[in-house]
Amino acid sequence: MIVLLNLSGVLQSHPPTPVSLLAYQYPSGGEPPDAEDQTPTPTFLEKLIDQMVKRIPRIEESGLHSIHVGRDGITPDQRAIYSAAGPDGFYLACGLSATGFKTSPTASTSLVELIIDGKSATLDITPFRFERFADGQLLEGEYAYGHIWK
Repeated sequence: MIVLLNLSGVLQSHPPTPVSLLAYQYPSGGEPPDAEDQTPTPTFLEKLIDQMVKRIPRIEESGLHSIHVGRDGITPDQRAIYSAAGPDGFYLACGLSATGFKTSPTASTSLVELIIDGKSATLDITPFRFERFADGQLLEGEYAYGHIWK
């Protein structure tokens, strides 16, 4: 069984297989996203195993094959970048985090329009331009995200 798991519970499961893939979101410990050490801490492993056993009790009878630490790609204003950048023909679609997954159909269509037509028609993605950081025009939503890198 492949199950994606986070603190709030099971997100998705697939037909049974001999392998389980579990994803767990753990609050940042303040390390920068490009930190050299990608080794999970003992505290992380304890919490991961506790959460897995709570959600799938029989998993306690299994073993841990491997683990990978993935950093969340996020920008200073915690909003995505959809923009031309650098040399001609170079475009960015990054800093998406989980929001990117949810907005990808419209965002990708808008980025394709920008690349092909020079302007997005489906949705104005101008506010998500790369230059906003240099211009000091960080985006703010209706509800503040707070600061992840403390």
